Amino acid sequence: MSFDALVRTRWTEAAREVGFDPNEVNLIWGTGDNYPHFKDKRGFGVTFYEETPPCKLLFATKLLKAPFHRQDGIVRHEIGHVVDMIFPEEAVDLWAIREGIKLSHTPERRADDIALAIWKEPIRYDKDLVQSTRYGVYPRPRHLGL
Repeated sequence: MSFDALVRTRWTEAAREVGFDPNEVNLIWGTGDNYPHFKDKRGFGVTFYEETPPCKLLFATKLLKAPFHRQDGIVRHEIGHVVDMIFPEEAVDLWAIREGIKLSHTPERRADDIALAIWKEPIRYDKDLVQSTRYGVYPRPRHLGL
């Protein structure tokens, strides 16, 4: 599966689970290296939101060479941020409770919790402390910032 297809698939799955039309929320994504965070070993993705959609996901080009479990973990985490940004906090909280998940009120763990509610699999943090769907610890380690 291409990286573009991965993002498109995960966005469609998130829409189905949360209950919105993915075509009504203009999500844009791309890759590049012109974001300062991407120089860090852990810097692979960032989410931008303007007051009215679109939301934009930017991924470091180094992610294209990463294993699928890392790509998928990072994409799911960033989509968790998007869901949190486009819907009122109370609505997202209530939806997650119906899914059996109590969301954190800190942004990074909250994105992971939203991803858990959507895909029913936790975002893990691998040996490099980067998101993964296969390896590592759950929940997000405190020293990474919550």
